[in-house]
Amino acid sequence: MRRLSTSHFIFLVLISGTALYLNWSAINASPTLFNLIIMVPSGILVLALAAFIFIKSSDQTTDDENQKKSQHRALVGDLALLGLFAVFCLSLTTIGFDVATFLFVWFGIMLGGEKNWIVPPLFSAVFTLALIKGFGALFPFPMPLLVF
Repeated sequence: MRRLSTSHFIFLVLISGTALYLNWSAINASPTLFNLIIMVPSGILVLALAAFIFIKSSDQTTDDENQKKSQHRALVGDLALLGLFAVFCLSLTTIGFDVATFLFVWFGIMLGGEKNWIVPPLFSAVFTLALIKGFGALFPFPMPLLVF
């Protein structure tokens, strides 16, 4: 059985305790509907989600070797994405914000496991264009761009 890790269990306990305390505090402060309309349903939802996560984690069975391989694969992917982000940051002023963003998003999507070769460049182009236009409207100074 796959057990809930200690850190996740502690996090669930802290979140549940906080939800209980906030609901108790809100009810003691003023038990009117106007005061409790958001707090109590939100607290109940948080407690229900925490219980669901706890029950679901005690239900699952996994193979330790497959889990280790997937964790190793995820670690390598995360490190590759971190390296790609470093290259992105270093290339912002060299090749321009637009080209660096386009390439970073494209390769990031490919590192994420996308199999389709058409979607990543299209999404990257749309994302880059929206980012350039959005930042251009926000910043009072020009960004180094190569294409746009």
